[in-house]
Amino acid sequence: MARQCSFDREEVLERAMELFWTRGYEATSVANLVEHLGINRFSLYNSFGDKKRLYHLCLRHYLASHSRPKLLPLLGEGAGLKEIEAFLHQMAQDARPGLGCFVQSALLERRQLDEQVAKLSDEVFDGLHQALKQALERARSRGELRQTADPDTLAHWLVLQIQGIRVLLRAGQAERVIPALTQIVTLLHQQ
Repeated sequence: MARQCSFDREEVLERAMELFWTRGYEATSVANLVEHLGINRFSLYNSFGDKKRLYHLCLRHYLASHSRPKLLPLLGEGAGLKEIEAFLHQMAQDARPGLGCFVQSALLERRQLDEQVAKLSDEVFDGLHQALKQALERARSRGELRQTADPDTLAHWLVLQIQGIRVLLRAGQAERVIPALTQIVTLLHQQ
């Protein structure tokens, strides 16, 4: 007869994600995971597989529960510059001091070593780009942007700016973010 899990899978993924996010993949051992999660090694392997598979599950969990929901306001029918501005400010406010974005941290540490991390980071950038592009297209159609503005190019530019902001937040340079956001919004309204 198979053993029943006596823990909440989503809660364990959240806690494992926090540990990987704080320490990084390489600096997190299975012993660290067992101790931090409060489950034994057998349960860890039986429920989540090896450390690498758990890491991938944590990244997927982050996308589903933290990253993608934040894009929803940009995907609404009425989304435009106001929603982009709110998204940028919310991103800066939600950032955990010294941590930045979990996917970006994974990207910087593991992209060249791990095909799944590369694939997931591409998903994040593509999803962010598409959400911004759609909001910019709506903004242009409502006259919030000049008709000559290129939503695709502007969306690429915003993805670049967002990644720079995330790096600053990860580096503990939050005081530099608000002036940068102000400038980004100003430049956007001039398009």
